[in-house]
Amino acid sequence: MSPSPLVLRSLFTLTALPILLVSCRKESAGPAAAAPNPADMVQPVETMKVAVKPLSETVGLVGSIAANESAELRPEIPGVITGISFEEGSRVKKGDVLAKLDTRELEAQLAETRADFVLAEQNLERNQSLLEDQAVSRLEVDAAVAQHASLRAALELLEVRLKKSTIIAPFDGIAGARTLSVGDYVTPESIITTIDDLSRLKVEMEVPERYLPNLQPGTRFTLRAATSPAGEDTTGEVYFVSPRIDEATRSTLVKGYVEQPPAHLKPGMFANITLVLRTVEDALVVPETAILNTPRGSVVIMPKETDGATVAEFVPVKTGIRVPGYVQVSPVGPPVKEGDTIVSSGVGGLILFPGVKLKTVEPVVTPEGPEATDRRLE
Repeated sequence: MSPSPLVLRSLFTLTALPILLVSCRKESAGPAAAAPNPADMVQPVETMKVAVKPLSETVGLVGSIAANESAELRPEIPGVITGISFEEGSRVKKGDVLAKLDTRELEAQLAETRADFVLAEQNLERNQSLLEDQAVSRLEVDAAVAQHASLRAALELLEVRLKKSTIIAPFDGIAGARTLSVGDYVTPESIITTIDDLSRLKVEMEVPERYLPNLQPGTRFTLRAATSPAGEDTTGEVYFVSPRIDEATRSTLVKGYVEQPPAHLKPGMFANITLVLRTVEDALVVPETAILNTPRGSVVIMPKETDGATVAEFVPVKTGIRVPGYVQVSPVGPPVKEGDTIVSSGVGGLILFPGVKLKTVEPVVTPEGPEATDRRLE
């Protein structure tokens, strides 16, 4: 039985298919297989000029705000309040009378003791006169001297207690809430009110030990609280760095002053603090995207004219302070100076090597980067 036309057609197709595949493979492996010549490559790049700008390294912290001075006013002696002479929230001056206690009993004791003291003084003078005539013994004179001294001390003590019956402001400040009223009986544990000196504020923060080499009295900082208007920072200055390190947190207590603080800052608030660790006034600044990290260190790429072509020159640099989008550089070998043109973007994504041809696709501009970074602690 002879094969049918359908079978013959299928056999022909299967036989011809490998031939077609081999033919197609040979054609596709033709011109595309040729590797590009690096000498003929031209990389489009954007450039920027190296700038000189002041640059600050900062660290972000969280701190608390306190009054310059703060006191809880308590009576030093027990008694009944007979007068209150301040308004809550009012400004008071040092020495202002804020409250008075009932002094009738103290005044009576003082009058009695004063009379006894006068009598003791007269008795002492009389005994000393009689001693010269040997009319009294030395023992009687000594007893008169002791009684005179004892009554003098008692008189002075009562005078001090009488003064303590008047509660005065210990410094200029703002009077707080009044917790007691006239007629209340108070003891040294009773709080009449509080006084806060808000002429300047104190700011307390815990700073990790690794930042201490750049921290000293006079170091500047800025702070912002939840009540601060948008974009408004308040400046301050460190006045105290604790000589001790907390072994548990490996940090140290740092305090600063905020002079003439704005009204929206209150004692007891938390604040986001930006501590300025160091400032370089004439830092060489380049974009972060211009830094290429190599096994031998960081480099910037500078366009260089060679034989009528612009080629890449790798220049080693040392990086310093970093801010968002920009970084300080210092030359390691060949000098890098203000006004030098460098490749500013695409350094990590392009095929760049020393000598590769470059084509500038953007105009040369100068960076206007920010002057400080805010490195928040993790």
